[in-house]
Amino acid sequence: MSEYCYSPLLAERDSIRLLRLLPDTNKHSAIKCEIVDYSLELGGSTHLYEALSYVWGDPKATRQIFVGGYYINVTISLYSALASLRNHALERTLWVDAVCINQADEREKEQQIPLMAKIYGQAACVLVWLGENTDDSDQALQDISLAAQGEPISWTDEAKKNAILDILERPWFRRIWVSAPN
Repeated sequence: MSEYCYSPLLAERDSIRLLRLLPDTNKHSAIKCEIVDYSLELGGSTHLYEALSYVWGDPKATRQIFVGGYYINVTISLYSALASLRNHALERTLWVDAVCINQADEREKEQQIPLMAKIYGQAACVLVWLGENTDDSDQALQDISLAAQGEPISWTDEAKKNAILDILERPWFRRIWVSAPN
């Protein structure tokens, strides 16, 4: 099996690629996708794709996803996100920087990176991948949501407090565009 070979982007100024994450009823089966060209100039201010925000993780620790009969190496972090996002019956259309931008093409990266604000801004929604679930992460996220809505939360429960801190200490929150300036 050969590595996926990117075709050039369309000549349109705001041309991007989108990743169609194909469904599978077996959550352990290989991740299969399609890559399609897309123009941000089509449609209105919102488009029918979801943008994924995540931390790449260790670039040496990779797994393969498949596009047609070809493979693309992605980080374990991205692989886990795609495996969690994959539906059992319906395809999902995503914009994922590590796959939708040819990382081996410096010229393409120079053209695509300035479009990222527009890509995220025009997405139907932005998905944030914080990492794999832990025993108490779901409850911690519910507590954070309640606190954001002004609901009272018991901060005297040490386990609850530690679970929330564990979530907030994940690498995604340390990214430069997520962190608040000092």
